[in-house]
Amino acid sequence: MGNKKLTVLDLFSGAGGLSSGFSSAGFEIIGAIEKTPIFCKTHDLNNPNSFSLCDDIVGLPPKEFSKKSGIKNGKVDIVIGGPPCQSFSTIGTPKLNSLAGKGGLTDPRNYMFKPYLDYVDFYKPKLFIIENVPALQTKYGGLLFRHLLEEVDRIGYNSKVMVLNAAEYGVPQTRRRLFIVGTQNGAEFEFPTPTHHLGEEESQNDFFNDKSKPKIKATVVFDAIGDLPNVYDGCREDELPYGINLNLTQFQLEMRNSENFVKNNICRMSNERAKKIFSYMKQGDRYMDLPKRIRNILPFREDIFHDRLKRLDMTKPSWTVLAHIGMDGYMYIHPTKDRTLSVREAARIQSFHDSYVFVGNMREQYIQVGNAVPPLLAKTLANSVLEAI
Repeated sequence: MGNKKLTVLDLFSGAGGLSSGFSSAGFEIIGAIEKTPIFCKTHDLNNPNSFSLCDDIVGLPPKEFSKKSGIKNGKVDIVIGGPPCQSFSTIGTPKLNSLAGKGGLTDPRNYMFKPYLDYVDFYKPKLFIIENVPALQTKYGGLLFRHLLEEVDRIGYNSKVMVLNAAEYGVPQTRRRLFIVGTQNGAEFEFPTPTHHLGEEESQNDFFNDKSKPKIKATVVFDAIGDLPNVYDGCREDELPYGINLNLTQFQLEMRNSENFVKNNICRMSNERAKKIFSYMKQGDRYMDLPKRIRNILPFREDIFHDRLKRLDMTKPSWTVLAHIGMDGYMYIHPTKDRTLSVREAARIQSFHDSYVFVGNMREQYIQVGNAVPPLLAKTLANSVLEAI
């Protein structure tokens, strides 16, 4: 193929975590579809050579997208994307309902894989990747998942499935996600072997029949945010210079701009009662670790919200950054400051490069970060794709 870059179409692209990883691995992002306008604007800003269409893929047949974008059949090498978690195809819905009964299976949000596979069937890429939550495998007794794999087989692809933990691939965050990879024409895809170890925690290596742990220790919260601007509770500065730091970690060096500043340094303002509780929390503490008299400062239903507040630990990977960070951020309290994480700090924990800029209001920026596939994990998968094809 010479120096020609392999082309990628990103469906349900969100802000572009998968696109970012594949782009950094040398792929060319030529198209994307995302129905949330502000998410689409972020993808478009960071992928200026891509045809980023803001539209609902459910009502957009691939032939129509091809006409709008100019991306013809045969011009897409790879399809990537993360259809919403409650999802699958309308094919066979009566059969599914007869097997599992009515209820959740009749929810239209369960049928979002159909348009994704329609695009795969239309463009016939060499390989496709679907990202989702691990629970997809067992939802409704595994019925939807089995049907998904049957549909993959029906359109002529072989499938491989693996749950990967982002922390075992250099991302400073424990984040387990399901990946379904489809190949055809004899291509052999192998999931990447872990590069980082998590100490005494469960290791993905067991799934690769490799009992020897990688030598590289997991990337931790300090690596992710230790060199970023020292923002304050309620900060709205957006663009700030890096602090003076002569002892940058490898991860920090890889994440930093060549410029002397970084954007998205906005941080929500926590209420005074919350900040008072923050002051009593040690690194790694959760709400229920605090004495009752401290919890009474800002009481919650303790049978439900036992980990309502959580302070990160600088010496360990973060727990999973979720879209819920767009609500209040109390599950992501800064390790040493009495405030929640800024958008840029959360983006670093997701392994977004500092050149990646998020648009929209504060809540929208947080949600985009929390919904994304970590670009560093996506890059690792992209490198495995190159080996396969």
